[in-house]
Amino acid sequence: MDGLTGNLNAAGGFDKDDIVYQMEASFNSLKSTLESAGATLDDMVQINLYLKNIEDFRKARDVFYKYFKNGFSARMSTTTDFVNSACLCMLDGIAYKKRS
Repeated sequence: MDGLTGNLNAAGGFDKDDIVYQMEASFNSLKSTLESAGATLDDMVQINLYLKNIEDFRKARDVFYKYFKNGFSARMSTTTDFVNSACLCMLDGIAYKKRS
């Protein structure tokens, strides 16, 4: 293998009932996890977005543009119920970091 691959997931910001706030908290958590492994969001090759409410899709999608200035990896979005009723979204995905 010519690099490192990892599966990641992130959620957060449950103290506010606001999809943008929770999306930003999720991305910040994901960024921290990636940084601890020497990677960045640019190393994401796939991201799955899970939403509690389909009505939040447009606002959630717009948050992606804040974190990915040069386009983003393959994405999948779906709706689901979460065990934590305050959770409005969750991200998971795959990152690939080429070995130096």
